[in-house]
Amino acid sequence: AGTDAERAEDLIAAVRSPDATAVWCARGGYGGSRILQHLPFAALRGAPKIFLGFSDVTFLHAGLNRQAGWVTFHGPNLLQAAERPDQFAAVLETLAGRRPLRWALTPAQVLRTGSAVGPVVGGNLTCLIHLIGTPFFPDLDGRLLLLEDRGEACYRLDRHFNHLKMIGAFDRLAGLLLGQFIECGRRDEILDMIADHLHPFAFPIVSDLPFGHDDPNEIIALGSPFRIDTHELSLHAVRPPFNDRG
Repeated sequence: AGTDAERAEDLIAAVRSPDATAVWCARGGYGGSRILQHLPFAALRGAPKIFLGFSDVTFLHAGLNRQAGWVTFHGPNLLQAAERPDQFAAVLETLAGRRPLRWALTPAQVLRTGSAVGPVVGGNLTCLIHLIGTPFFPDLDGRLLLLEDRGEACYRLDRHFNHLKMIGAFDRLAGLLLGQFIECGRRDEILDMIADHLHPFAFPIVSDLPFGHDDPNEIIALGSPFRIDTHELSLHAVRPPFNDRG
């Protein structure tokens, strides 16, 4: 509720509060893009807080990553985590630095082999598409791009991937991390469509990662370097991302 400026002021107050070490978004939905132009990103540089959420929160991640230089955390919104005590506890353990950001892969998840190191950027695919042409769209040069979505038919996803290809988004990408595509159609059709768009490129691609609109929805740090290695079948943080937030 409230105007865009009022909601932006609430967020600014939260991230500037000396009593808050983290800002955990309650839910996604709609509205993140409307407050981007009201946020004083330059003034937020050098004073990062833990910032956690996903889905529509992708807009805020993008602004804080690109314009304020923050490392932020793509993971469950508060209301999603509150439904499962085990997930809620896992979030707190992760944010306290006691749970490593490391995932074992299976051969079935590997769509293209290879290894790469780079900062992770991205989040919800539809949100990212709406950032193209703005100062908040992520720098993709040498990055690992994370994508997930929900409720988008395969033809819409096809349109999004084609749009990214036409703007050169994949030209200097280090790797592609595909999270969950929930209620988007058949998995094999989605992966075939993605492979068709990306066959000219050589970077590693892995799918079915635990990030997005299903359980588990785990935490990955945006703006912090990760290593993907399909030969070792692993994806892991290069260093604790909490060290990168300053």
